[in-house]
Amino acid sequence: MIEHVPPREDRREVEVPVVEVTVLEDRAVVKRRGTVALEAGANRLRIGGVAPVLQDVSLRAEASAGRVADARVRRAMRVKREDRPAEVAALEARLRELSERFQEQSERRERAEERLQGIADMLGKGADEIPDDAAWGIVDPEVWSQTFGSLFTRARELQVSALAAYHAQIDLKRDVDQVAQQRAVLDTASNDFVAWAELDVVAETAGDVELVVEYTVPNALWRPLHRARLAGTTLAFTARAAIWQNTGEDWADVQLVLSTARSSLGTEPPLLTDDLLEARKRSDEVVVEAREVSVQKASVGGAAPPSDSVELPGVDDGGEVQNLRPDGRCTVPSTGAPVFVDVFGFSGAAEVGLVSMPEAVPRVFLRCVGTHGGKAPLLAGPVELVRDSGTIGWTDLLFVAPGDRFELGFGPEDAVRVARTHRVVSEKQDPVDKWTRRLVQVELYVSNLGDEARAVRFTERVPVSEIEHVRIGLVDERTTGAPEPDANGFVTWDLSLAPHAHERVRLGWEMALAPDVSGLSR
Repeated sequence: MIEHVPPREDRREVEVPVVEVTVLEDRAVVKRRGTVALEAGANRLRIGGVAPVLQDVSLRAEASAGRVADARVRRAMRVKREDRPAEVAALEARLRELSERFQEQSERRERAEERLQGIADMLGKGADEIPDDAAWGIVDPEVWSQTFGSLFTRARELQVSALAAYHAQIDLKRDVDQVAQQRAVLDTASNDFVAWAELDVVAETAGDVELVVEYTVPNALWRPLHRARLAGTTLAFTARAAIWQNTGEDWADVQLVLSTARSSLGTEPPLLTDDLLEARKRSDEVVVEAREVSVQKASVGGAAPPSDSVELPGVDDGGEVQNLRPDGRCTVPSTGAPVFVDVFGFSGAAEVGLVSMPEAVPRVFLRCVGTHGGKAPLLAGPVELVRDSGTIGWTDLLFVAPGDRFELGFGPEDAVRVARTHRVVSEKQDPVDKWTRRLVQVELYVSNLGDEARAVRFTERVPVSEIEHVRIGLVDERTTGAPEPDANGFVTWDLSLAPHAHERVRLGWEMALAPDVSGLSR
């Protein structure tokens, strides 16, 4: 064992275990706490097993009594060579065996190829002599057939033997390479990076003192990951977290704090750009443009105000820092593999129904609306969907505050089928007012293939105009029922489908464009 640092100083090893870890989006703050017996005067202490990647400037130590005069971190790289003669001897014997078998197959292949070449020469010479024999009147087809047949049969046997030896060589070569790699690993020295903290504590009197050591480490992060289980009309929701860490120290039986704080935010000023102003001549022509607008909702039935938080990749906490503490203590090994922790959970009655938005996807989905009854917000993240049969898929969830309602989709309902058609019926200009009127027809064909009745809510939409030069309205005689579009143009129907029943839903709307409007195409 070799340490590539100056030798350790004569210090007393003390136990100060990790008791709490605050995991952030891209780092973690580790807190160690322990009781140490100190002597009166200067005490030179050493805490082993700290993370080698810790930030030196973040190391901080406190003592309940006395004074911490100095705190620093030391690192070392240990080179270990393990003596394993039995394993080496076994691998070398295996290599010799494989090499001998490879040589045997190589000789077998060479012999087969040499004999095959000799037979090929005999066949060539025999074929050259046939015209000469025929010219001298020596014609014996039966002898020729037996001679050439036996030669061709022997040639095929040699070809098969050479090909089998070739494939055997390929397999043996692969085995030799694998064993050689295993043998090389035994000769390679393994490096082990370790670190320890050195503390100089001055105590006025001898006695037990509580030491607290904190430091920040990279290579650690967490992200929200939830699970929703639907049984009938009962929704059980579990807010979870996935934690990764590869810091070089294991967090065994510690209290975790999952934080959304961004300590590095605001360290750099924003970039300034020029705002160019241009003067244009006013035109009587009105140029309009059709665009898609995403309708965001903070909860079911309410529109969300625009967020003032900075858009950064990571955890969406709604603009307010959250510090979540899972119940119980957790263990997160330093392997880089994810560790899943349950933060909190709640359950309650949910509204379950079938919905369809054929314009987006021509399918019928099971919709579940629940009420957040947890103690902390649900952070945005993926949700595992679970039914009685097990996991059925994944979906995404936005930020949900305690007490708000939220909705989840639990997959399509295969028993109900939907087909949608969209066409422009007519487009003509009125000869009197010169307005162009475009008539659009949408039809939904719904089929219930199951043996049970189904109640489905269908949602379609019509465009919404923001200017007086474009007018849009429903055409009653081309629309099923008497729906009223909401502020965003969504139109809904509630259909009750009997077993094996078929229904058709129609939606007709007209767009009227003023004479001076341009820019809207079909």
